[in-house]
Parts: sequence; structure tokens; C-alpha cells
Amino acid sequence: MRHVIARYWGRKPSEIIQELISDEDEIIVDPFGGSGVITRIALEKGKKAIYVDINPYAWLISHVSIAGANYDEFVEVTNSVLEEARRKRVFREKLRNDWLYYPNGRPFLKKRSYERVSDFFPRENLHMLFSILKTIDGQKATYRTKLALYLAFANTLFPSSYMRRLGAGSWGIPSYWAPRVNSPDNPFEAFERSASRLASFLRTTRFFKVCYDLKELYSCDAVLLLGNAISMKYNSTWSVITDPPHLDEIQYMELSFFYWVWLKESKFPEILKALLGRKPRFLVSREITVNLNRGSGISTYLELLSRFLVKTKNARRKVLILHEEDEKIIDKIIGLSKQVWGEIIVETSIISGQRKIGLRGSTTYILIKAPY
Repeated sequence: MRHVIARYWGRKPSEIIQELISDEDEIIVDPFGGSGVITRIALEKGKKAIYVDINPYAWLISHVSIAGANYDEFVEVTNSVLEEARRKRVFREKLRNDWLYYPNGRPFLKKRSYERVSDFFPRENLHMLFSILKTIDGQKATYRTKLALYLAFANTLFPSSYMRRLGAGSWGIPSYWAPRVNSPDNPFEAFERSASRLASFLRTTRFFKVCYDLKELYSCDAVLLLGNAISMKYNSTWSVITDPPHLDEIQYMELSFFYWVWLKESKFPEILKALLGRKPRFLVSREITVNLNRGSGISTYLELLSRFLVKTKNARRKVLILHEEDEKIIDKIIGLSKQVWGEIIVETSIISGQRKIGLRGSTTYILIKAPY
């Protein structure tokens, strides 16, 4: 997959997205935008795009992927961050409000080894990570460069934690699990590697003009919104192409909490407030997913998905991209789509070259299309 600049779960293959965007589409909307793959491909195909997601971490990945930052400034400020952060220490040993529990007292569905995010880091690594984060806060740079630096920092967190397995560099298991044999990196070295990879991306990639209000859509290439797919008002000229959240296989918000509790310690929320006009919130309760610990079952999932289908009914064209191995659930979603959208086309797409996903290692996607 091109443009993979940060860890995010459930990315869809670009081959599927490319085929779903037609010449007649003018404005592509992805209301469950995730890491921005659909939005990015739409822009590359010459379309205007609207990205929406409730997850501030996903929004950050998408912003850097789509809007980018100035390469020279990013490299200069990265060097300054490394030099300054190594000279100072911020002796914080705990993150605020980082317990892996819901307000109802139930643990996160993906909680395994520890009680809070802070516990996943050696004490010295916590000091170094806080030093890097606070040094980024103090840099004088454009907001695009600051956002890219915060993403480089986020990419530093997993390799600096006990979750990093010996000989493995990625978050391979979607849960808060630390193997008995682990190998946390030095955060300064991990940040330097992360920033170097991101700098290469900034140097070689085409970026687009973005804005943050739908009223400005025709003055930019893409609108990037932090919001709720069900609260959106969908225009009849838009084409909705989206990948709704998995049922329970991946808990996007729950897993992104690992990054959010760090980012909210920085000036990242202040930048979002300046851009979006309001303070960002991490609304796990608004996620459409199945999570019994949070009190959200399959009936709640289907009810919320039905509300989304109703909201998008009048959009010009609609496509759902599903990856779900339970045929009964697929049948229910197909039935809901037909009930709300009317005439639909259901297709199966198999991506043979993709890494297998799901409990049984499926590479099959179900496409639900509502024609013009």
C-alpha cells in the first residue's frame, strides 16, 4: 500500500478503491475516513473529497498524508527537537487519565497486560518521550510541520514500549498485550528513525490543498473534518464511498487511545481547535462497533448503521466496503442496505496479494453498491 506513514488498522487495498471511483463522480465523501486512503486516492484521480472521522489520531494521519508539510522545515525542526530533547529531561512518570477502563468500570475489550498506558513504558523511556513531546510543543514552525512532528512522535510510541516484540517492529496484535520477551527501543533513536521515514515521504509525495469547513470546499481540494458520520448532512451531488467500522475484530478508538493519551498531553489539541473551531474530543461512546464491555451489542451496531444508511439515502451514489466473515451478519447488512437504499448491487472482491486479515485469514471483501 502506498502512502502508509503510520500504524492504523483495517486499511483497504487501493485496487478496490481505484475501481470504485468512476469518471462521473465529482465529490467523494468518506464518512468513516480512518487513515485517509479513500480520500487520498480520490484526490489523485482528480476528484474533490470530504474526509470525516471521529478519531483525532486517524485525523492526524490523514492530514499529514494528504496535506503534507514542507520537507526542508520538517528536517530542520526535527534536528532541533532531537538536539534540545537530549539535553533536557521531563521527569513525568505517568500519563493523565490513561486507565484502560470505560466510565462504567469495565475494562477495554483489548486490555491484556497492564492497567494503564503508562505501564507499557520503562520509566526512563517515559522521561525521554515526555522530553521529546514537550520539545516539539516549543518549536516555532508552521502548523503542518508541527502536525507532522506529532505524527512522527506517535510513530515512536509502540517501538519504545514493552509491546515491541524482540525482532518485530510493528504492532502485530491488535490488543494491549506485552510479550514476556520484549525489546523497547531508545525513544530518541526511535523518533529519529520515525522522522527520517516521514521526511522521505514528504520529499517524494504529492500533496493537496485542504480546508476544514464544508463552506470552503470549492476553494480547496479536500475538506478534512473531525466529526460523526451520522450527524453529517449529505448533499445529493456527493458520492459516498466508505468502509464502515468492523463489528468487533478491530476496536479503532480503543486502540487509538494508546496514542491519544500522549497527544492530549501536547499542544496538538490546541492546533486542532484553531483549525476546526472547537476543542477535539475523544468520543469512544460514538464509535459504531460491537463492544459488550462498553454496552454495545450487535443490535446497537445495526441500529446505528441503519441510521447512517438513512442519512446517506439521497446521496448521488453509495458504496459500502465490508470485510466480515460471518455470513449472517453480512446478510443483515445487505438487507438493511436494500431496505433503506432500495435497489442495490452486491459484489465480492478477492485481493490475492494482500496480507490475510480476520480470525480465519480471509482476503475477501463484500461491496454493496447503490447505483445512480
